[in-house]
Amino acid sequence: MLKQFVHIVLIATLLFLSGSSVSRAQVYAGEDVTISGGIPVVLEATYTGYTGIPVTAQDDYFVGPFPIGFEFEFFGNTYTNFAIGPNGLLSFNLPDILDVVHWTNVTIPTSIFESTILGPYQDLFQRPGAPHNQFIYYQTVGLEPERKLIVGWCEAPMFSCESSYVTAQIVLNESDYSIENHLINKPACEANLGNRATMGLNRDDVLGVTVPGRNNTSWTAVNETWRYEPDGPDNYTVENADFMPEVIVPPGHISYRWYKDQYPGGEEVSTAQRFIVSPLETTTYYCEITLCGGLKYVDEVSIQVIPIPNAFNPDSPVDENRTFRVFANPPDHIINYKLIIFDRWGQKVFESNDIADGWDGQQNGNDCNSGVYVWVVYYDAGEGKVTNKGTVTLVR
Repeated sequence: MLKQFVHIVLIATLLFLSGSSVSRAQVYAGEDVTISGGIPVVLEATYTGYTGIPVTAQDDYFVGPFPIGFEFEFFGNTYTNFAIGPNGLLSFNLPDILDVVHWTNVTIPTSIFESTILGPYQDLFQRPGAPHNQFIYYQTVGLEPERKLIVGWCEAPMFSCESSYVTAQIVLNESDYSIENHLINKPACEANLGNRATMGLNRDDVLGVTVPGRNNTSWTAVNETWRYEPDGPDNYTVENADFMPEVIVPPGHISYRWYKDQYPGGEEVSTAQRFIVSPLETTTYYCEITLCGGLKYVDEVSIQVIPIPNAFNPDSPVDENRTFRVFANPPDHIINYKLIIFDRWGQKVFESNDIADGWDGQQNGNDCNSGVYVWVVYYDAGEGKVTNKGTVTLVR
């Protein structure tokens, strides 16, 4: 299992927007929350990586043109648009490539896919009743002169092996015209043409560059990155690089899973993007998100719990001791919270939906007697769920 850190915002709130404070690369978790025990806290994970633009394509048919978003040089020629072939192809050969429909094996160099990146090329998808519009995507990200075009295949089913999925990315870098090819998963499919696949760059039927051992051969790959760097107008160097795929998904391809106390191995507490906790002791929660091909990323948020006062004196010389209150920091935008205080006979003497309000020891403007009172914290204004309760002594 790959554990990395990604753009996730874990918004920890007291039924409001707030958060944890673990500052790491590719993640913003906000600030930790401090509460009195039992105050409801909303944990909300927000994915802030890139979301791709879905591509609608029929089986084997190239589609486009799409804008690169910058000028890109490929084998000495400059391009501003590209086309996508559903079978793992990015081509600059516009408009001619739009007439090409191909699914059988090819060996680089080839005249079939001129000015094309094969990343990797292998027959994908059955012929559908509807277009493939949930597996392929692209997006141009970043700022000039460091922009990059990301084209991805998210769990694309292989032809004749529909339970096996290819997840891969082709990335064009504006800064140096290099190309990165991330293979999250390229399984075997012996049922279709002996699993032969091709991975490389093709200029025409004379010139091309391939990854060693992957030119119309049978192979598999998991969590690999290959980088192509221009070496003059007619050549590229090819090398294996650290596996660093782009954090990007097509719409809807993300799942959430929350764990308590530790990660991995902690207690799973939710699979929702947003859920409510009301811890009675300091607790750390971990949110794991899963993207295409099983890529997993995690961030954490800590809920610091402090004791609730057990006594107060409205005549105390210390301001903090003059009222009874529960605590939340930060306290903004709290909703669905209620505090009620009862005397020993069960009569309500104080009620508030605002956590900033404390009890000053009075009822209807009159001083209450010294003694022990019961307080109850509810999650919802209808008093339907008690999240904590206890007693406090009013001292006169």
